[in-house]
Amino acid sequence: MFTLWLTMFLVFAMKLILRVNTYKDARKEYTNLEKSIWNNQSNMLSPKVNTKTTEESLKEINPDYLLWISIPGTSVNYPVVKSRYPGYYLSHTFFCTENPSGSLFIQEDATQLGDGNLVIFGHNMKDGTMFADLKQYKSQEFYKDHRNVHIYNKGRWYQAEIYSVQITDENDLNSYETGFGSQKEKENFILNMKEKSIYSTSCMPPPIDTLITLSTCHGSAERMIVQAALICYTEN
Repeated sequence: MFTLWLTMFLVFAMKLILRVNTYKDARKEYTNLEKSIWNNQSNMLSPKVNTKTTEESLKEINPDYLLWISIPGTSVNYPVVKSRYPGYYLSHTFFCTENPSGSLFIQEDATQLGDGNLVIFGHNMKDGTMFADLKQYKSQEFYKDHRNVHIYNKGRWYQAEIYSVQITDENDLNSYETGFGSQKEKENFILNMKEKSIYSTSCMPPPIDTLITLSTCHGSAERMIVQAALICYTEN
């Protein structure tokens, strides 16, 4: 019996070590990518000066690159890709390396940043990477200190402000609506998302704003959702 328990323990320990090393590999990939693309991460990131644009550099690594997202004061600082086919970036990094950390992605049939609602998915990793820090928005105090989301798209940094934080059932798809037939339909969507927020936020976006929805797992049958609206762009 002791030999059986010892064998089971050793197998479990080996699996745990392999998993931890796998997470480390992904974290190293993204850390090296960040250092190669950006000069710093203070209040805002700035591209390194080189002969290619930031987008060209990132698209050379992965043609599926769409934009870069950063939430100052959190671990969220990653490229976002458009999925090649269903589920691909759930198990592949930005470098297309097979890894359970995956990548931040939008669905393969989703529209890009525009007048609708861009939905970005990412894992809630136990090592604190990817979208793990979204769960901190369960605290209203955390929201007050981290209400801005920065998006780098087509050579400009855009600032978005969070207007809704939700914990929803995994079968509730209302927050994932991406397109709107009219301005009134989009206005109703925003009002509905505000009502579903677990606490009141200071932002009420007008229907002309571009909306962004960040989604990750919360437990086995729920989703943590953070929604923001683009309010301006920086001069960087």
